Amino acid sequence: MPTFPRLSAVLGSAATVVVLAACSATPATPVVTGSSSATASASPSASNPYGVLAVDPPGPTEPVLTLHGGSAGTVTLTLAQLEALGTTTITVDEPFVKQRLSFTGVPMSAVLARAGIQAGAYVTTRALNDYDYANVASAFTASNALIATRRGDGPVPFDAGGPIRIVFPDGSTMSSVLDAWNWSIASIDVTPQGSAS
Repeated sequence: MPTFPRLSAVLGSAATVVVLAACSATPATPVVTGSSSATASASPSASNPYGVLAVDPPGPTEPVLTLHGGSAGTVTLTLAQLEALGTTTITVDEPFVKQRLSFTGVPMSAVLARAGIQAGAYVTTRALNDYDYANVASAFTASNALIATRRGDGPVPFDAGGPIRIVFPDGSTMSSVLDAWNWSIASIDVTPQGSAS
């Protein structure tokens, strides 16, 4: 998992880090898992439904995403390297804050292709707090999942699920699977089906 030195004060305590994607929904696809080894000790406040303190964004040389298990081996990307894969912007009904928000990011299909992860592979997306969600890669790509690197005109703040997070276009199959909207994503790993932890 990438490390963020500025996060040490936040991630050093399980009391500070909450389960970021703890919402549950009926899965749109039959093969899904979501879990966390982090302890939720605080509820998101009305002013910050994500329940995370504000933290400085990662530096230009700090990795934000690591991919394991594809034909390219381990691939580690900084924010700039991730965005260099090509970005697009979508506006969605963000289900956690109940607002229309614009996100710019990299299509998950481009990220998986960079790592050599095939559509039929079973992948686990893992957040900085170890929350994970697993499904077949094609479930993400068929729903045009976006690994968002920007919200509106600026970076995705940590207190809004940054520095990168997964979002889905309105009306896509996975847009209603709230567990799949993994916040503060740190890694994507190819895993045997059913082995996510």
